[in-house]
Amino acid sequence: MTKCIAAPLSRRNIRAMAYFIRKIAGQENNLYFDIVYFLDVILPKIDPGFTLIIEDESELGECHGLTYPDRNEIHIRSDVYERACKGSGRDRLTMAHELFHLLQHEKENISYARIPDGAKIQTFRDPEWQATAFGGELLVPWHLTKGMNADEIAEKCGVSIAAANTQIRNR
Repeated sequence: MTKCIAAPLSRRNIRAMAYFIRKIAGQENNLYFDIVYFLDVILPKIDPGFTLIIEDESELGECHGLTYPDRNEIHIRSDVYERACKGSGRDRLTMAHELFHLLQHEKENISYARIPDGAKIQTFRDPEWQATAFGGELLVPWHLTKGMNADEIAEKCGVSIAAANTQIRNR
């Protein structure tokens, strides 16, 4: 079976990247990171070549989002985008996840490997783990949530309880 393997990244590295994005957005001291505004307004100002494309469910099917780093595009399913605009934690995380793929997973950082059935990729080299970890770190700022419980994090950061608990486990 062929799988993608990414350049290794620790959670500490990913956390630093998330903080850097927050800083660029001027949101390093805000609990709530407005990922929709970042992708709609801020990133196109920073990178005029970037395009966020909202697509119908019929076009993306089961995929909530797709990223094409070589084309500098993120495609988000319209229902996911609409829920993210309304504050849905799961859908906001999807958008943050796709942002990481755009920023980090270019041809130079991804390779394909034939892996025996049942074998696992090291977590820190799994591009999907990396993108999800980044999404969590971006939406739940480690430096601002110390001492908070999952309910507080979910409410103040606009994430699901599951995402809040994941971030607590990874402090």
